[in-house]
Amino acid sequence: MGQELVGELRRRAAEQAGIGVWNAFYAELLSAQVALEPAVIIFPPSKESVQERLSRRVPAVPPEAVHLDPPLLQQSWQRVCSITAQYHAELHTAVESINRWAADDDGRLAQAALYYLRGELELLSQPAGLDPSLFQFLMNQTCRPFLRRLAQAVAPWIDLERWYQPYCPVCGGEPDFAVLRKPHGARWLLCSRCDFEWPYRRTSCPFCGCEDPEQYQYAPSEDNVYRLYLCDHCHRYLKTLDMREVLGERLLPVERVLTLAMDIAAHEAGYTGM
Repeated sequence: MGQELVGELRRRAAEQAGIGVWNAFYAELLSAQVALEPAVIIFPPSKESVQERLSRRVPAVPPEAVHLDPPLLQQSWQRVCSITAQYHAELHTAVESINRWAADDDGRLAQAALYYLRGELELLSQPAGLDPSLFQFLMNQTCRPFLRRLAQAVAPWIDLERWYQPYCPVCGGEPDFAVLRKPHGARWLLCSRCDFEWPYRRTSCPFCGCEDPEQYQYAPSEDNVYRLYLCDHCHRYLKTLDMREVLGERLLPVERVLTLAMDIAAHEAGYTGM
């Protein structure tokens, strides 16, 4: 699947104009992550543990139980930082600042990864004067190979018919993309961290739960293939692909990248993502 993602992203990205640098950037990141995945060793919890946790509506794997091999974590981190600085010269200084902070202590990178998995990374970035959004991005890309492998391992034990929570049943991550599936438009969310997909009701904002049709609406693309869901209650947005409007299959991690223009439009309108 990894190489299929890379190939599809490069093929589809070549057809797009206007944001070619961003497409190339994400293709390079994805290639690095896919190359690392075979070396990732995971220690998934037992089937019984997974199902017991899910029955309590908590993710299958707690942050403390995610195995991040230190040398591989360091390798992934350095590659992500290097690619980011290479493609975005304007971020070079900020990336170097975060990288120096992480290298200041042998355990800092692992500590940052744990805080990231807990959703508490700002507790580290703010006191250190580091760019919180960039730090979040770098850590997200660094941890993705580990979390993707973990999601693949525990997926067979997750009963999706019993999980209708707005957060990922594997790692607890927020969604950053969605799809409306054929034939009736059932909505599935894509985890921003481990790429796991799960169903969630279509009329509710997955970030704040708002169901007011006056506050939770969507703007369709000209061809109706994509929708940009906008919540005026929490000012968050969610990009969505309507599979009823396309032929064949689409790979959601690829669609996440190919719709960067929607992210730009949402940010310019005052909405924020994950």
